[in-house]
Amino acid sequence: MANRKIGTILRSPVYAFTFEQDYRERGGVPILSLSFRSANGELRQDPKPLAGILPTFFANLLPEGKLREAMGKHHQGRVRQRNDFDLLAVLGADVSGAVQLVPSDGSVLMEKPKAYFSLAGMQMKLSVAKNRREGGGLTLPMDGELGLYIAKFPSATFPGVSENEFANLALAAAIGMDVPHHELVERSDLESIPEELNTHSGGPLLLVRRFDRGADGQRIHIEDFAQVFGVQPSRKYEGAAFHIAATLNNAVSPEAALEFVRRLALAALTGNGDMHLKNWSLIYPGDGDRPSLAPIYDVLSTVPYIPADAMALSLGRERSFRALTAARWKAFANRAGLPETAVLEAVVETVTLVNERWRRLPEREVVPANVRGRIDEHLKVMTPILGTCAQKG
Repeated sequence: MANRKIGTILRSPVYAFTFEQDYRERGGVPILSLSFRSANGELRQDPKPLAGILPTFFANLLPEGKLREAMGKHHQGRVRQRNDFDLLAVLGADVSGAVQLVPSDGSVLMEKPKAYFSLAGMQMKLSVAKNRREGGGLTLPMDGELGLYIAKFPSATFPGVSENEFANLALAAAIGMDVPHHELVERSDLESIPEELNTHSGGPLLLVRRFDRGADGQRIHIEDFAQVFGVQPSRKYEGAAFHIAATLNNAVSPEAALEFVRRLALAALTGNGDMHLKNWSLIYPGDGDRPSLAPIYDVLSTVPYIPADAMALSLGRERSFRALTAARWKAFANRAGLPETAVLEAVVETVTLVNERWRRLPEREVVPANVRGRIDEHLKVMTPILGTCAQKG
């Protein structure tokens, strides 16, 4: 991190991770992950070596699903099937955040033209740069250049998903949330994309500005809450909302915890069942010695495609959208160590703002009518349920 070696991952015959002594002497700054730190902020002992499993922080840097499969094909011959270490060795120089993983001898062998980035998640997406020439499109970063944008492909399974997320990001911005710049672009804007990294589903791509890359391309560290809690990617749906809220309250600020509450309420209102542990992140600006709540991302309504969907994180021991009455928010507040009144007020404020802004939002008009209608219907159902938070007594 910050061009200084902070540790080593060794595979022989188990995966072992050790911190450098001078990194320990610097107090473990810049922070790699809260998962490596004790409750009082001190760096823990090196994690226990594991057989066949990468330490969870590093496992969560790797792509999943279609993107992982595509990257395996793209680097065929260098990545054995289902081998996390191979994939990390190939893609580790350009992963999310400010960490870089390179061979211990300092050599980085990069074949041209190949893509060497890693983005976590199931959806097919690319880290891209905007071509600097006039009228230039979007290209894969080459020769050590970093992509400043994420281009998310549309889905053949879920029609209108790009427009859905585009409108939901606009809604989050309209109600005052911190949202990265985003736009819809045409597939023709992508230039020279290898076939295995392309898809042929119809519709526009969603282009989102990366908040872990600065204006001049510098790396800004982030970690998702699967990394914070030391949870393997396969268990990202097993989290509880109060755990994130309590961490934000203690490690960041009470205001960050209440912003998390507002984002939870937005997910419930819009029917977003995909806000799992990897879709919430901390960001470490400046010297990287203190976390903040990262901008909101990966927000879309999933109920138009999965009518029986539910919250990805349990809230007051419930996941069903329709169960999220005031009693559940109170139970969540108590477990998170947050004032009940402040939590209920944050929910009510979000309900009010969403109902004021959503139907007047210009961006919603790009959403296919059937998808938009299902979002509207869900919002209509959820408004009185979350509205119980306004009741006295």
